[in-house]
Amino acid sequence: MRFPFTFMGVMALALGIWAVVYLAGHPTLDAGSRELAGGTAVACFGFAAYVLIRRVRRGPQH
Repeated sequence: MRFPFTFMGVMALALGIWAVVYLAGHPTLDAGSRELAGGTAVACFGFAAYVLIRRVRRGPQH
């Protein structure tokens, strides 16, 4: 059963996009907040890419 992992990948992608949109909409954030949001986006995109690419390559049963 792979549905939860695919769902987690889609949610990670959505959270990464949300973090990038948040950063674009708030240019006056301090450096620490920008780094945390940017790191969150990178981590989310990395996890989403791993999960979703693995799903596409191996199919629904792996």
